[in-house]
Amino acid sequence: MSELLLHRVRRQLETLKLTTARERLDEHLQRAAQRELSHLDVLDSLLGDELALRAERGLVTRTKLAHFPTLKSLDTFDIDAQPSLDRKALTELRNMAFIERAENVVLLGPPGVGKTHLAIGLGLRAVQAGYRTYFVTAQDLLDLIRIAQLDGIPGHKQRHLVNVPLLIIDEIGYVQFDRPAATWLFQLIERRYERHSTIVTSNKSFADWSDILGDTTMAGALLDRLLHHSHVLNLKGESYRLRKRKGGASASTP
Repeated sequence: MSELLLHRVRRQLETLKLTTARERLDEHLQRAAQRELSHLDVLDSLLGDELALRAERGLVTRTKLAHFPTLKSLDTFDIDAQPSLDRKALTELRNMAFIERAENVVLLGPPGVGKTHLAIGLGLRAVQAGYRTYFVTAQDLLDLIRIAQLDGIPGHKQRHLVNVPLLIIDEIGYVQFDRPAATWLFQLIERRYERHSTIVTSNKSFADWSDILGDTTMAGALLDRLLHHSHVLNLKGESYRLRKRKGGASASTP
């Protein structure tokens, strides 16, 4: 290959923003000469490198934009500590088909039994599968709503919460929503209904949601949309943190 042709190919790769292919062009050409590979083999390798790096960068970006408070995978979840958990349902959720079907996931249980771990684990798996995901606690969501009430809803944030393929709302039940805030939350769930998936964790039974939202009718309407196409997983038992603390105390007792 002439130097002029090589220079032109580099420039074309740069113009097309195929940065990785441009950087590895000489390496692949040298390997092709050593192994007598065809031009198509070289092109295949260059494009493979480019796509692999873009996928890696996309994963990093989606993970950052998801705003997970910490990274927890499904593989590190102590499922043996949750004998009542529907393992078949969890296995089905792992394949992410629920996102394609715009189905919801509701994780119920007392504090410390792993609801947030499972929610983040499913969210991280979604990110790895290429889905945009956003994690928000109920308190942070309530703060966003209050800002919206004062300053007018930031359109970009509202559209993001409505349109993100997977929205995770953590810890519903720890804060109470006044009527305007409850209405805003209902509208969010209603706009996502049958369009996108939502994962919700709560320490309260559905019967208590009227207290959380301050309105029985509002709670019923929200739950009607949230639960119509949903997977409800109940987690039971004692808090992991309390068990760990008790275990540590036992180990230190003579």
